[in-house]
Amino acid sequence: MSVKGGYSQFEKLVYASAKMADLIVEARKAAVTDLPVLIEGDTGTGKELLARAIHFNSTRVDSPIHVQNCGGMLDSTLHSELFGHVRGAYTGATADRLGLFRAADGGTVFLDEISDVSPSFQVSLLRFLQNGEVKPLGSDKLLHANVRIIAASNRPLLEMVEKGEFRRDLYYRLKGFSLSIPALRDRREDIPVLTDFFIEKYAGVVGRRVIGITQSALDRLQAHQYPGNVRELESEIRRAVALAENGGYITERNLSAVFDNLVVAPDVGQQAEMEGGTLKEMVERLEQRVVVGALTRFRWNQSKTADALGLSRVGLANKIKRYGLHDG
Repeated sequence: MSVKGGYSQFEKLVYASAKMADLIVEARKAAVTDLPVLIEGDTGTGKELLARAIHFNSTRVDSPIHVQNCGGMLDSTLHSELFGHVRGAYTGATADRLGLFRAADGGTVFLDEISDVSPSFQVSLLRFLQNGEVKPLGSDKLLHANVRIIAASNRPLLEMVEKGEFRRDLYYRLKGFSLSIPALRDRREDIPVLTDFFIEKYAGVVGRRVIGITQSALDRLQAHQYPGNVRELESEIRRAVALAENGGYITERNLSAVFDNLVVAPDVGQQAEMEGGTLKEMVERLEQRVVVGALTRFRWNQSKTADALGLSRVGLANKIKRYGLHDG
């Protein structure tokens, strides 16, 4: 995990919130074991990114990770994808297929939308988790593969177990480690650092120079509920970067219409800090918050911060010294 200018990173997962920090601590513990991992969370929260990060921090890193989305697939198709098939197993099977379990031997297979697999296919998965058995479709041969399973669901599997919709024994096999990624609306501290990360990512893709985002535009981003989670924020920033003035900032007018009528809540913490003391003391407290916020947003790039605040580099350096601010 790297830490740079107020945000942390676990492979390609970027975050600043305490909730995500706690999750990553558990993910790191899971990574160094060989137990199956069950990741639960809403669509768009980054379950596949977390699965890949676990694999790349495990002892299986030198072997492949393969991904299979189980949603909306026929049992025969899913069986062929995971367990493989032999030539002639069904109409159109003109050649043998290895299957992801054997292709990933020694590595990891990530099964997304595990909640969608049928009861009969759950039996096949349970057998594989118990002893690594692989029986290709149309074959009488019983093969084996040494694969770690990381499964993900956007539905609470335990609730499905209680309703009889998912096998209890398979559920407990899958949750050697159980990780739950919080929705973006429940970790709003991550929105500024994710926004900055996506600005840099997509400015490079489209070849535009975007300095950053204005505070008013960021306030609107932070007021949104994000039913699509991080994926929705990423899509919004990609669009905003394309619309922003080259060499300028993302502003409110670059955001989608869904952000137009949001009510930006007042900062309760800031209001509390403003109460009491002389006018000079209150102004200084407010100034310190603004400077800290800008430094964090630009990851302590003092040139960008000074430019955004309308200060000289020397003026910003004096304020950093005056308030005793430190990077990280």
